[in-house]
Amino acid sequence: MLALAADIERRDGEVATSLELVGELSRRAGEVRARASELDALLAATPGELAALDRGEAEDRDARASATDELAAAERAAAEPTGRRVSDEQRREAVRRVEHAQERLDEVTARVERHEAERVALIAIESDARREAVELAGEAADLAARLHGVPRISQSGREEPGAGLAGIVSWGGRVHAALFVVRGQLEAERDRIVREANELGGAVLGEHLAGSSVALVRRRLEEALRR
Repeated sequence: MLALAADIERRDGEVATSLELVGELSRRAGEVRARASELDALLAATPGELAALDRGEAEDRDARASATDELAAAERAAAEPTGRRVSDEQRREAVRRVEHAQERLDEVTARVERHEAERVALIAIESDARREAVELAGEAADLAARLHGVPRISQSGREEPGAGLAGIVSWGGRVHAALFVVRGQLEAERDRIVREANELGGAVLGEHLAGSSVALVRRRLEEALRR
């Protein structure tokens, strides 16, 4: 009886280990898939964002050229020869025009600098994403190799990741489905093992043990049979 209980506990431990492995692989494959999807969307959107920056920068350059001309004209008007009859109000208005033109030029210049900084940042993000995509492909390949050692996994779960980020996303979906099936099978098997242990314990101890763990049943049997 004790040998049978020990065998049941051994099988329960093996299934528990397999469940832990399946859970870990499923979690990691899900993380790789989610990140691949994010990177794929980011890299797909980058060309459009760069094109929008190109248009914005072209408009900014035109606006800066116009603002520079406006400032130069205002400064010339404010620097008219002192011999000319100009009222104080006209002089103040000329100064205000220079100030407004300078403010507009400063505003446009700041916008140009902001767009340039956005372009640099976007290119850096794109470069980092491409580098991470390569690392992600390596991680997916490592996981695929480990999946070959998972008992009961379907052929679709053993397939290698496809090329590119889209291939990793598709692979991750197949792996999730395959491991979901394996996990269900292992959980059903563990339930059967627990019932088997409880039935053995109930037959020996003469009491209902439904819901007890395999380890607890074995300990109780050992205590009872060695008295």
